[in-house]
This record gives sequence, structure tokens and C-alpha cells, in this order.
Amino acid sequence: MKSMARIRNRLAAMSSVDYLPERVSMLYRLSGTDVPIILVAAAITAFAMWGFIDVSLIVIWFVWLGLASAVRYTMARVYRRRKPAADDAAQWENYFCLASAMVGAGWGLALMLIGHTPTSLQELTVTFLISSVAMGLPPSLAPSPKAFTSFILPILAPMVAMLLTFGGGINTSTALLMLVFATVLLGLYLSNHYALIETLAYGHENTLLLKKLQVAEKSLTSALAEQRLIFDTAAVGIAFVSQGVVVKCNQRFAGIFGYAVHEIADRPTSVWHASGDDFTQPGSGAYERFSRGENYSAELLLRKKDGTPIWVFTDSRAIDAARPQDGIIIGIGDITERKLAEAALQQTKERLDLAMQSSAISIWEWDARRGTLYLDAALAQMTGEEPRERYIKLEEFAPMVHPDEIDALRQAQADCISGLRPIYRLEHRLKTASGDWVWVLSRGRVVERADDGRALRMTGTNVDITQRKRAEAELLTALQREKELSEMKSKFVSIASHELRTPLATILSSSELLEHYSDSLSAEDRLKMLHGIQGGVKRMNAMIEDVLIIGKAEAGALQFDPKPVDLRDLCSKVVEELRGGVAKGHVIRFEQQFEHGSLNLDEKLLRHILTNLLSNAAKYSPVGSTISLLLAERDGQALIEVGDQGIGIPAEDQARMFESFHRASNVGNRQGTGLGLVIAKKAVELHGGSISIDSKVDAGTRFSVLLPLIATAAS
Repeated sequence: MKSMARIRNRLAAMSSVDYLPERVSMLYRLSGTDVPIILVAAAITAFAMWGFIDVSLIVIWFVWLGLASAVRYTMARVYRRRKPAADDAAQWENYFCLASAMVGAGWGLALMLIGHTPTSLQELTVTFLISSVAMGLPPSLAPSPKAFTSFILPILAPMVAMLLTFGGGINTSTALLMLVFATVLLGLYLSNHYALIETLAYGHENTLLLKKLQVAEKSLTSALAEQRLIFDTAAVGIAFVSQGVVVKCNQRFAGIFGYAVHEIADRPTSVWHASGDDFTQPGSGAYERFSRGENYSAELLLRKKDGTPIWVFTDSRAIDAARPQDGIIIGIGDITERKLAEAALQQTKERLDLAMQSSAISIWEWDARRGTLYLDAALAQMTGEEPRERYIKLEEFAPMVHPDEIDALRQAQADCISGLRPIYRLEHRLKTASGDWVWVLSRGRVVERADDGRALRMTGTNVDITQRKRAEAELLTALQREKELSEMKSKFVSIASHELRTPLATILSSSELLEHYSDSLSAEDRLKMLHGIQGGVKRMNAMIEDVLIIGKAEAGALQFDPKPVDLRDLCSKVVEELRGGVAKGHVIRFEQQFEHGSLNLDEKLLRHILTNLLSNAAKYSPVGSTISLLLAERDGQALIEVGDQGIGIPAEDQARMFESFHRASNVGNRQGTGLGLVIAKKAVELHGGSISIDSKVDAGTRFSVLLPLIATAAS
């Protein structure tokens, strides 16, 4: 079975067109090289057979060999000159087959034409041998089955036909013998051809392998050259380290540390660290990561050859995680400038933060793409919170702004964002952690817009202006106070000129009358004039005393000297004094519902309270009307209530009745300085009490004074 399969494979190889260009090229090349050998073999055969066979047969045979060799040699020369392309191989094979068929047919026809009839076994044998020598040409036809067939068939067919035609046992046996020989020769040819095909296949495979090897070698050479170029010209330092020693590195690696490449070889990596601890600490962490098959990346402070410190970024990996110390690839980059820049930037930031903290300035930034508002730590510190940077939404910022200013803030921001205003500027209040408010001056502008004009980013500052606002408020208060003092001065001058001129005129006229007409005046008239002078002096003295009391109160020099006082007794005394004085034309009804004894009160200040309230009631009430004085206890306090049936106080004047020199608009020509109620209020406040007004025009007025009950130790 195996032999049959082998035969089928060889027969299939004969009809195969595999490697046809190579086989045709070999066919023409062998056609030229075997001619000398064939001629030599033919000459030796002819010499050996001379005298045993017919001379004409030998001559024909030599003529035929010469012609056949010339044809084959010529064809080989033509092929070598033409050098046809591989695509023309089939055509040139056909040319060779045609020439072979003509040469083979020429020998067969020559034997038939001479009509030579073999008469002995020797001639038959010599004829057969001559044919066999002629068949020596087929080994050169091994590359082409078609050429072999085209050459052999024209030779064998005539000879076998001729022998069979002559008949006889010898001729028939010789014919059969030649057929057997032809079969053996065919088998040998098949073996040669199959071996040639396998040789060509191996050669083709070797050629392909050689080409692949050449390509691979070229690629490897190129890759190695490229790798070497990358290694030598890399912008980062690269080194191979084994057992803590640099085995190989590029120029950049050596240059970072200030070495030449040959100087750094075989040096331990520890020489770049300032101390053993600086080397051991990162080294232990690195080998731990190497053993897990991970990269080790770090920023390290190392030193150069001359001892200069240098910052490097290193990224390294072990070749074998199981044995990391055997081989490590290290890549480093010099980041000293970046580190110095970062340090300088940090110092600048710290200085800026310090400057902004000391100047109470904070920075904010609004990003429309993220919808966030950045607030720095200075603003948190400004509002009394823990200093921290924050990113919040705009709606989260609204509750921090005072409700009275939130609409103005939104409008100002919207105008700036839309481009109506180039700069956003607004003073508003922010809520502090304690619930108070701090004033800030907020400024900003749009620093980035989209192609369609939409605002993308807006930045600005917040400046703490609380002190300025407080100073402005104090200044406004001072200006208001100055204005009030100016008005008070004007009122004082007006009132003083009026209140002083009247008693002075009385005093002057009375004194002149006494001087010039004293003898002609009765004792009663002189007494009346003297009383008028005394009354004017008392009136001026009272006004001056009131002014002095107000001055002391404004300067904080009005003394509060509490002592044991019987409030009921004091009220009775004041009422009796006024009944004989300013209130002698009025009825004073004193009602008391007070059961307490002595209290710690300032009698002098209490007199001011009672005298001013009761004298005002008499002054602004019609003669004969009733003035009420109530002393009672209300809610744990002493109540002093003075009421009258006078002209009353207009509602628009009631809020200013306790201002110095202010008088109601309906007082007319009634005398007064506008200081009595002010003095009364000051006296009440020094006692820790309160005073209030309930009045209607033409219906009377009621003043209510509440004083705390502070009992004496004796009571």
C-alpha cells in the first residue's frame, strides 16, 4: 500500500506544475553541460564495439549524437541569452519538448530507413546498447516529464516495432527486453524527478526561510539600532541596575547626576543618597512593590557628583518579580526646576494668602460650565468660620446675603454677565457664623466667554469694609449729632435770648424805677418790684441750672447718689411747694396707693422729675384746672403718674419731646426752654426706670414714670 501510494505521488509529481520556472531553467542548463560526457561515452562504446557490429550503424549513431548535441547546445545558448521571465516557463518547456521529440524521432527513423536487419545476437545487443547510450541523454531531462516523454517515445517506438516486425524469438525477446529496460529507465526517471521536486521544495523552503531570516535579521538590526538610538537619545535617564549596582545607562542618566557614562558604570545606587536612611527607606518600599510585579514611582531628593541636591522623578520595574534584585530598569527625570518653581509658587501663595488675610480680601470665582461658585478660605475667616476653601452652588450662596441686598446683588451680577456692565461692583452684607452681619465690597468681571458671547467664567474679590461702614455710621451719627447740636445751639440761643431778655427786662425796669422813683412809690409797689427782680433772677437761675444739668448728663457727669428716701413724703413736699408757686392757680390732687417705706433713690433727681412734670402740667393747663399725681405700685415697680387737662401734645411732636430745646408746636407764647422733660428723662434713666407719654391735643397729657423698687437695708 505504501509503495502504491509512493508511485501515485511520483506520478502526480510528473504532472505537477510546481516550481516550473526553476525546473525549466535547470532543463536548459543541463542541456549544455551533459554533451561532452555523452560524446566521450559514445566514443568509448564505439571503439569497444568496432568489428562486432556494422560500421554504418556506428556512423549513423555518431551523426545522430552530433546533431542532437548541437540542437540541445544551441537551445541552451538561446535560453541563456533571452533570459525569459518566470511567466514564460511553460512556453519554453514546450519548445524543449518539441526539439526533443524531433531528435528522438530522427534516431528511430534513421534505423528504419537504412533497413538494417539484425542477423545475430551480438548485433541485436550492440543495437540495444547503442540505443541505451542514446538513452543516456534522459537523466538531463529529469526536470521536465514532458521533455523526457517527448524524447524517449520516438526512439523506443520504431525500434520495438522493427524488432517485432522482423519476428523470431531473438527479435521478440530483444523487443520485450527493451520494453523492460524502458520501464526500469522510467522508474529511475521518476525517482530522479521526485528527488528533484523535493530538492526544489526544500530549496524553495530554504529560500523563504532565508528571506524571512534576512527580514527578521534586518528588523532585529533595525530594532536594535532604533532601541539603541532611543536609549542613547532619550529625554529621560534610563539605567539597568543589578544587585544595587549600575550595569548600563544612557548619557542622559549619567548627565543628570553629573557623571560621564563610563564613570557611572559599576557604581552602587546608594552614592546618590545623602545618607543611608535616605537610601534604605525608599529602597525597601520599592522592592516590596517589585516583588508584586508592580512599578515603583516616586519623587526623591538625591545628590549629584559634586554634592549638589537634585530632585528626580523615578519610575522603575523589576525584570523578574521573583528575583527583583537581579535586574531593575530605572527611568528618571530631572524635576529640580519644577520643584523649585513649586516651592516658589507655594511661597508666593503663602505671601498672597497672608497679604489677603491681613488686608481682609477674599477671592471668588464662578464657573458656568460646572455651575459652581468657588470661595476661598479668607471669606470663611471673614465670616467667623473655620478657614477652608469651598465650591458651592449659587443657590447655596443666596442665604448668606442679607435679604435687603440679595435682589440688588443678583441684578448687578446679571448685568455684568450679560455685558451691560463691564465690571460688577456692589456693597452688601454677609451673614457670619454667629448670626451677625459683615459688610463686604464685592467686585468682579467676566474673564472668559464662549464663541456665542455666553459668560463661562467670572472672577472677583470680596473686601471686608465693616470697619469702614462702622466708621461711616459713626460719622453719620456724629454729623447727625453735630446737626442736632447746631440746631440745639440755635434753639438755645433763641430760647435763651427770649427767656433771659424777659426777666432781664423786668429786672432792669424794676431797678430803674426803684432808682428814680423810689421816694414816690408806696411800700407795696416797691415790694412788688423787688419780688419781680427776685422772680427774674430765680427764673434765670433755674434756666442756667437746667442747662448745666443737661451738660452734665451729656458729658456723663450727672451723678446718681441713691439714699434712703420716703417716696410718699417726697411727693407730698413737692406738691405743697408747687401749690404755693407755679401751680397756685391750679388744683393738685395727690393720690397714693403705695405701701412701701424708704427706698434707695436719689432725692435730688426725683425732685427734678416731679418738679418738671408738675410745673409743665400747670404751665400748659388752664387756670383752675385739676392736675393729678398718682403714686402706686405696678408689676413690682413704683409708678409716678402726672396728668393734666391742658392743651395736649400733637402726635408729630411726641417722638421728639425728650430732645433738648424741643417744644411742641402748639405752646404759643408760653415760657419754657424745652429742657424740663429732657432732665426728667435723664433722671429716670439714671434710676434704671422708664418714662412714657399719652397725650391728645386739647384733651390733656399723662406722663407715666416707672422706677425699680430698691429697698434699704433697714426696711
